[in-house]
Amino acid sequence: MKRILFLLVVISFTSCSSLKYSATKNPDNYKNIKTGNKYTFHQSDGSKTPMTISSISKDSIIGTKRNERISIAKNNISEIRKDKTAIAVVATAGGVAAATIIVIGIKNATDDIEDVATAFGTGLN
Repeated sequence: MKRILFLLVVISFTSCSSLKYSATKNPDNYKNIKTGNKYTFHQSDGSKTPMTISSISKDSIIGTKRNERISIAKNNISEIRKDKTAIAVVATAGGVAAATIIVIGIKNATDDIEDVATAFGTGLN
């Protein structure tokens, strides 16, 4: 049970965001970036800026973060990721619930088999 929970937590943390743009894999290819969506911008200086995109121009991406207008030059962007934390949390909760139901079901089935074995005297317990 502990191994299953550990595996679900690891999967949850690794699937919290998806790569939408990488300067090394597909430079100048911003087709996966949509206005109105929230992304986290990883810049070449190591900083991270989460913001909702309002427009994409020739040389920069413009968006808002807490009602503050931000412009990031495209040549300073090393990676753009889309946050999927809500999906990961729901999937993890569902996985934990399913694992719990399976464990309880197996325990109840084992108890029922022991009761039947006792009733018929097969000596399984």
